[in-house]
Amino acid sequence: MATGDQSDFVRRLRSLLPNGWFPSPPASGEPEQAPVLVGILTGLASGLAWIWTLLVEAQAQTRLTTSAGTFIEAFANDVFGTGAFPRESGETDAAYIARIQASLIAKKNTRAAISAAVEAVTGAAPTIIETMNAADCHGYGCLATPAVGGGYGTATAGLRTGTLIGGQFFLIASNPNALTLSTIYAAVASAKAEGVIGWIQADAPSELGTFVVGANTV
Repeated sequence: MATGDQSDFVRRLRSLLPNGWFPSPPASGEPEQAPVLVGILTGLASGLAWIWTLLVEAQAQTRLTTSAGTFIEAFANDVFGTGAFPRESGETDAAYIARIQASLIAKKNTRAAISAAVEAVTGAAPTIIETMNAADCHGYGCLATPAVGGGYGTATAGLRTGTLIGGQFFLIASNPNALTLSTIYAAVASAKAEGVIGWIQADAPSELGTFVVGANTV
């Protein structure tokens, strides 16, 4: 007998009956003296036990760490917006909850925050290229601003073309688990500053083989 099960409710209901109306519950090993009464109480206890189970289940869904199934999706929709933080195909409740928790406390708007957000979903840190960062482009700066921009060596291995126009960056993500394009985009979008354009490239599947923007701008 456990708290809230059918036997527990039979015991509770029987304890509420006036003394002397029915035989007392049998001691261990003794035969039941009121089987009809027990049958009636068992029927009532069945419904009460079902309600108890429902209450316990509902209580668990009031906290993210104890919720399960579609209630986790409901939590994600409430916090991030409908469909903005979906469960991955085949993702377990525990893994999905862990991703939600990590996103809730994640830092935002910095290069490190974007890198951490992508690594959290792909399992590997991405390469980030800021076009105004000469260290990223491995090129020379101009005389007026020698520390930024001015990429030198277009289409040369290890060199990239920089620019003094900010507000955008390139991100090359490793994708060993073949996540969907939308999952990687969502990770970047969750961490980048509003109005900044991110150009995304990722390994496999094939849809992620090139830098893409336009309709898929994050």
